[in-house]
Amino acid sequence: MKNPRFETLSILIHPSAAWLLVLALASGGLLSANPAKEDSPTAWQRAGLSAEEAATHLLDRFSFGARPGEVERVAEMGPDLWLERQLAAQLPEPDLGQVLAPLESLKLSASEILATYQTPGQILRQAQKEGSLPPELKEKMAQEGDSTDQDAEKNRRQMQRALTALGRERGIRPLKQLVGELLSQKLYRALHTENQLSEVMTHFWFNHFYVSMLDTRARPLILPYERDAIRPHALGNFRQMLEASARHPAMLLYLDNFNSTAAAGTRTTYDYAMDRLRRTGGRRPVGLPPGGQGGRRWLDSLAKDHRPHGLNENYARELLELHTLGVDGGYTQDDVIGVARAFTGWTTLRPAASRKSAQRRRKQALAANVGFLFEGDFIFRATTHDANAKQILGHRFPAGRGVEDGREVLDLLANHAATAHHIAHKLAVRFVSDQPAPELVDRLAEVFLTHRGEIEEIIRELANSDEFWAAHNRGAKIKSPFELASSALRALDARVVRPEATLRWISRMGQPLYAYKAPTGYPDSADAWVNSGALLSRMNFALDLAAGRIEGVDFDLAALTGGREPASRTAALETYVRLLLPSAGHAETIALLTPVVEEHELADKVAAAGPANEEGEFTMRLRYYGEVQFDATAEELQEEGYLSRRWRRNPRRGPVRPPTALEQVVGVILGSPPFQRR
Repeated sequence: MKNPRFETLSILIHPSAAWLLVLALASGGLLSANPAKEDSPTAWQRAGLSAEEAATHLLDRFSFGARPGEVERVAEMGPDLWLERQLAAQLPEPDLGQVLAPLESLKLSASEILATYQTPGQILRQAQKEGSLPPELKEKMAQEGDSTDQDAEKNRRQMQRALTALGRERGIRPLKQLVGELLSQKLYRALHTENQLSEVMTHFWFNHFYVSMLDTRARPLILPYERDAIRPHALGNFRQMLEASARHPAMLLYLDNFNSTAAAGTRTTYDYAMDRLRRTGGRRPVGLPPGGQGGRRWLDSLAKDHRPHGLNENYARELLELHTLGVDGGYTQDDVIGVARAFTGWTTLRPAASRKSAQRRRKQALAANVGFLFEGDFIFRATTHDANAKQILGHRFPAGRGVEDGREVLDLLANHAATAHHIAHKLAVRFVSDQPAPELVDRLAEVFLTHRGEIEEIIRELANSDEFWAAHNRGAKIKSPFELASSALRALDARVVRPEATLRWISRMGQPLYAYKAPTGYPDSADAWVNSGALLSRMNFALDLAAGRIEGVDFDLAALTGGREPASRTAALETYVRLLLPSAGHAETIALLTPVVEEHELADKVAAAGPANEEGEFTMRLRYYGEVQFDATAEELQEEGYLSRRWRRNPRRGPVRPPTALEQVVGVILGSPPFQRR
């Protein structure tokens, strides 16, 4: 059923503001997929660009947006030198260190995080296991089944508060605090880091090796996953990052490889190890208890924190389809099975497992010397690895091996031509165009193979390509909501002292951080972000930001002009277009925006034009995001410690305080198509 609100959307908005939708649909506007091509030389110096224009393009693509005066500083330094410094990623970070210092979770290992941040349900289960549940909690649990719905809800809230207090006594903090710090550090890094390209690449690679917060097992491990497996390799070596991702407990839990084991009756690494000992007349491994079958059962329990489940193909399939070869990478179902067999035994401790007991068992297993491996939170279980021969992508893997099966698969995939092409295409889409030229992709793939996955070399080749500087590719990419918010805050030189409201806006514009449902990660093309509702939401964000209505954000518009206040809306538009859109076509932009900034009721009309929900649509309250719509079912989202259990119909946004003339000018610029492009 069509929504009549959308059919009359252009009527609800004054014609002078209708450019928001018209430009999105018009040829050559935000949705234009095939802009006219222009020939361009091989480098920015020969492309007819000034140093300022080159600096603007580099900052658009390789940073989260230019700060006031940054285009001029990069131009004076030289765009090439700026890029090399960014590729080195060794600039000091005093401001970033200061804003991140209060976030305690950043200092903790994955194991420490699991022990420190827990949901009320986890605290309850642990207290019950230990027999230390306070009497008042036992009483409330007994009452839970004998009360009305209203009383039950009240009782549940009281129990949660009591469990939180119990956890606090034990040094346990709420899981929502960890989630809040994860989201906060993401925004702080984009705003404050001097090594912008490294953070942009971290954002890119996390989206490539995606782990979603919607998975309750992986959720507490996302912060150390991004910090330890992705960020250190963001401009490093692809093969190293591939293994860091494969071994991290967040990925092992998210794609279920932690419970992938050899099928019943399959010979394992342990079996082959014991056969070798018998053939060579070797002594029984140190640490094995006496007794035949008892020895195996004892060994099998050393790293066993869950019951075996047999072969699981989830990680193998996503490794081939998403992380390396690509959907058309030439692999078969037999290859998927072979890869899954190669990664059996790659596991980790369950989040609820006793770490102290596990450490003792690890020492015993290593002493036994029959193929077990324990490195950090990664475990290779010799007793559950399928050690029979395998055939993968035409390569034979001999029988009798252990963890090296998976490592050789990673070697094979990281140096495969299909992987090179898949990664090259994704990088070209991210930094050049939604539809990159095949010739560019082929050249980047060749660099990937020649330099064995050194990411720095691929970015350098990309930045020096004709296609990167081509006129039809400059300003052709559309910012995601996170990129839009980050670039707007950087352009205003804003200071975010409390990030929750900004994070809610990013979610409202369609990108709740770390919470995309599919392992593909968020899409990176205009059609994913540009539609009538999204454009209106972006304009509302821009107007709210400029008017100072986003809590926890502080900036000074007058300071951007040295304290000189423009005499009129027209003068303000001319002044702030040059400040916020450096090296843009200022005359065309000013002509486009002039009728909009003169519309005195713009904010109310844009707000009123926002789509209301159809019958049956609901919004759920997500902690640290506020009330947002999610592309997931209630069952998938309504997890303990993540969502409240209340649903409510999403209301139409009410009238807001009209912005001042200057605030409206700045808001219109930040919400305009030129600012939303990069």
